[in-house]
Amino acid sequence: MNSYIFSGKVLPERTNVNITPIEVKMEAIDAGISSTANVSIIASQVSVVIYTNSDSDIWTLKNAVEYLVRGLVDAFGYLSGRGYDIEITSVVNYEGKYTVFGVGMSELEKSQNDRSSSFQQLLTAMDKSQNLHRVFGDLREAIRSPHDAGFLCYRAIENIHQSFMKEKDDDAKAWENLRKALLIDKSWIFQVKEFADPVRHGGTVYISGEKRILIMQHTWKLVDRFCLYVYGDFKPLSEGEFDLLKEA
Repeated sequence: MNSYIFSGKVLPERTNVNITPIEVKMEAIDAGISSTANVSIIASQVSVVIYTNSDSDIWTLKNAVEYLVRGLVDAFGYLSGRGYDIEITSVVNYEGKYTVFGVGMSELEKSQNDRSSSFQQLLTAMDKSQNLHRVFGDLREAIRSPHDAGFLCYRAIENIHQSFMKEKDDDAKAWENLRKALLIDKSWIFQVKEFADPVRHGGTVYISGEKRILIMQHTWKLVDRFCLYVYGDFKPLSEGEFDLLKEA
C-alpha cells in the first residue's frame, strides 16, 4: 500500500474554511483507483493523505483527489450558503518525490502557437459576440474539472451554436449554419457530444485521459475557427483556405 500526500487550497483563501480531519473512501473504479483518504482543511489549506495500490499515474490520482475534495467543499458551501472552489497544487509520493501541478493541459499548451487569433483579435471578437465570453468560461472549467470535460466542451460548442440561431430558424438549421460557416463535419462535433449527453441528463460517463485530450483538442480547433469567423465580421470561412474538419 503506497501513500501520497496531496496539498492544495480552498479558493478564495480569505474565507478561512475549516473542516475537521475525516477519513473517507475514494473510488474511481473506471480509472482503477480504490483507496482511503484522510482529508483535512485548516485555514483554507487542504491536506489529503491517500493509501492505495493503484498503478495510476500521478495526474490521474490528482484528478481523483481534486474531485473528492471539491465534493466535500461543495457540500460545505451548500450548508453555509457560500460558493467556493478548490485546487490541488502539489503532491509528495511514497518515494519522497515532490511534484507541483501546473494550471494547464500540456497537450493544449504545446499547440498554443497553432491558435488562429492573437489576444488583441480575441478582445475585438469578444466585443462582437457575447457568446465568446461563455465559450472561454466553459473551456476554463473543462481544464479545471477533467471529470466533466466532455460536458463542458460540448456546452462551449452549444454556446457557439446559439450564435448561429437566426430569427425563425430551428435548432437543426442553426447547426447547419454553424457547420457551413466554420467548415465542420457532424462527426467532429459528435466526438464531443457523446461524452456530454449522459451528464446533461444527470448520468455519468467515464472519459479516459486519451479521450479527454482528443475531445478538448477537437473543441479548441472548433473555437479557433469561430474566433476567426467573429473577428472577420461573421463571414463564412473560405473552403480554399480551410479544410473540412471531420473525424477520420
